[in-house]
Amino acid sequence: MQLLRRRIGRASSDLALMQFELALSEIGANVLRYAHPHGSNEPKAEFELKLDSETVTAVLTDWGPPLHNQLTRAMPPSSSEAGRGLAIARKVLDELGYQREGEVNTWRLVKRL
Repeated sequence: MQLLRRRIGRASSDLALMQFELALSEIGANVLRYAHPHGSNEPKAEFELKLDSETVTAVLTDWGPPLHNQLTRAMPPSSSEAGRGLAIARKVLDELGYQREGEVNTWRLVKRL
């Protein structure tokens, strides 16, 4: 992310980039946690970061189990210790997409800067 900041000339206090980093860390942590192909103990995932004009896009691909109804789930109560990551990402990103094709999960995170 430091390279991205330098390339677009944004300070570490830039709110849009901080929000993108937060969402990327939440989704990325989930991908690494659950991206274990059937019968494997090692996560299998790919990551792509793209900058077009004033939009940054991250695409995360993994071979873990499918996601069920998590993108529409509301923010859990404050007493809950888990389940906030996707709700936070939905709130701070301009677009959050998830697609399952065969055995592959693809996440698309978009933030306009």
